[in-house]
Amino acid sequence: MLKLSKMPKKYLDVIEMIFNEFDGALIVDENGIIRIITDYYCRESGLSKEKVLGRRVDEVFPNTRMLEVLRTGKPIIADLWELNGKAQIVSRVPITAEGQIIGAAGFSIFRYLDEAQGFARRISKMFSELKYYKEEVKRLSSAKYSLASIVGRSEAILEAKEQVRMVASTSIPVLITGETGTGKELFAHAIHQESNRREYPLIRVNCASIPDNLLESELFGYEEGAFTGARKAGKPGKFELADKGTLFLDEVSELSWVSQAGLLRVLQEKELERVGGTQTIPVDVRIISATNSSLRDMVSQGKFRKDLFFRLDVFPIYIPPLRERMEDLEPLVECFISRYNQETGGRIEGISKEALARLHQYHWPGNVRELNTVIERACIDAGEGIITLDNLLRFAGQKNGAGNRFKYQGFDLAKAREEAEKQTILRALKACGGNKTQAAQLLGLSRSALYYKMEQYKIGNSLTESSK
Repeated sequence: MLKLSKMPKKYLDVIEMIFNEFDGALIVDENGIIRIITDYYCRESGLSKEKVLGRRVDEVFPNTRMLEVLRTGKPIIADLWELNGKAQIVSRVPITAEGQIIGAAGFSIFRYLDEAQGFARRISKMFSELKYYKEEVKRLSSAKYSLASIVGRSEAILEAKEQVRMVASTSIPVLITGETGTGKELFAHAIHQESNRREYPLIRVNCASIPDNLLESELFGYEEGAFTGARKAGKPGKFELADKGTLFLDEVSELSWVSQAGLLRVLQEKELERVGGTQTIPVDVRIISATNSSLRDMVSQGKFRKDLFFRLDVFPIYIPPLRERMEDLEPLVECFISRYNQETGGRIEGISKEALARLHQYHWPGNVRELNTVIERACIDAGEGIITLDNLLRFAGQKNGAGNRFKYQGFDLAKAREEAEKQTILRALKACGGNKTQAAQLLGLSRSALYYKMEQYKIGNSLTESSK
């Protein structure tokens, strides 16, 4: 069996040359005899190699623990050792061959305590930053809404909530469709909250709000130097941040053809490459997407990839507009009043029958989001007590606002919706000075959706000359 005590000097010289890189290093054989000591230890101890080599380690260094390592075979890591009045931080490990201990090696991790203290500060800072980063991601990416947050008693809403319960426990993709303002994001949160991924992040991406040339780096991340202005250490993308959790792609219909191809590859392969990188990164992400457009129609028009559509539309959930489930209006109003009171300390007691009846007459092109705005504004106007019809109509006046919005009294739903949407778009354009981008944001629409509706309702450019 190989023994360190019998090893030829030429081999020991090679080992010494390697351990000289540690500055302080000491090697003993199976008998505790010193076979190698580096120049640094000789200088610090004031001893020459000639007086050290061949002697028992405890004769030279009475406080050594090298013999303990030889006896037990257990390493001693990052131990404090005093050498000639100077504190050293050293590690000692056994050397084994064929299952037998044939020696031990001791080496300095830090030569001086100030080096160790500096390292400790850097480690502490690193862990603090890592903890902050994880907590910040968790804070920003946790689901805010559960199934209980979805208010409604209509058959359509109860059916949609039941679909959430059915699909939540799986990891299959979900496509949520519905008009703007119907509450698609609430359903995405609820699916994540009901799933076994709830302890991991829910990362939200609005595909319409990110410029096309940045969307790929936002989704897949980038490496250092990938493009001008890239962070020095690179940046993880939304897919990496959502690993083991859920990625919610809102307004997925706004993805460019190039971005659709990149998304399809990740869904198929369950792995990605950062922009400017070559390393493949595996990801485990559940996809929930939402849109107020018909992806099926976009596929037939050549605006959306068929293969990606079938990847996203595995389990569809449709959220009907508020006008088709008016039995939900009253519980929603109660919910919004209660939320207002909790958030502001308000003392709103309810809404009058006259005001509630007028709400039922309106067509709600902005759906639940618009109702929330109307009730919040009425609460502010009322201050306390009961919301009246006057509180509903106060701000807008009779020409351009709420009085006009609630004006239609007929029973043609299509005509009512068209007139209400047209008036709402006109008011938004006027409020934004004709800027279409700002008006689209105000309405909760993508810019392309606003253009479509302007063309549909024959709204000209007289109000939009300042938009480029």
